[in-house]
Amino acid sequence: MLLAGLICFTATLTPIQAQELSKDEKKEWKRKAKEYKRNPAELKDLVEERDRYRRETQELASQINELEVEKTNRRSRIAQLERELTRMQNSLAETQSALNQVQNSEPVNNQPTGGMDNDMSGIVFRVQIGAYSKLGMPSDLNGKGDNMEMEEENGLQKIIIGKFRDIERAEMMRGYMQQIGIPDAWVVAYQDGLRVPVESVVPGYGQ
Repeated sequence: MLLAGLICFTATLTPIQAQELSKDEKKEWKRKAKEYKRNPAELKDLVEERDRYRRETQELASQINELEVEKTNRRSRIAQLERELTRMQNSLAETQSALNQVQNSEPVNNQPTGGMDNDMSGIVFRVQIGAYSKLGMPSDLNGKGDNMEMEEENGLQKIIIGKFRDIERAEMMRGYMQQIGIPDAWVVAYQDGLRVPVESVVPGYGQ
């Protein structure tokens, strides 16, 4: 039986490989076969070692396949994040351009202007046009004198525009932002520079 095992072991060589054996090689393998016949434990160790190498090879191949899949998924995720970043940058650029146009012109067709200076005392209404957490916003968005500011809170970067003393004009700005392509714009409120719920300063708001 052990000799048959040796034959099966050597049979893993292809017929082409067997035909390519030289006379000396054939003699050497015959000699080894005799040695394995006299020492079956050595043959057993050899076969078990071969089987172990085969298992390790299969495990490594499986790990390589998993790494390839992970690499593909990461590339896809990076491409998705790059597309999202480009979209957000384009959206912010359009918003900045529209805001500059509004601020540099008189109200036309009921389009609202910024509404006030940098005074944040008392109750002030503003318009938030985005809150982002996945990607970092460029710090130069927080410009001076352009009524666009960036706030950071709870891991979110919030883009805020406009300053108004009355809710009606803030709502006009919100509506205008939605018209130019910022559907998620909404009104937020501040009291002495601190953000507060709009309902706390405008009873019945949103009902």
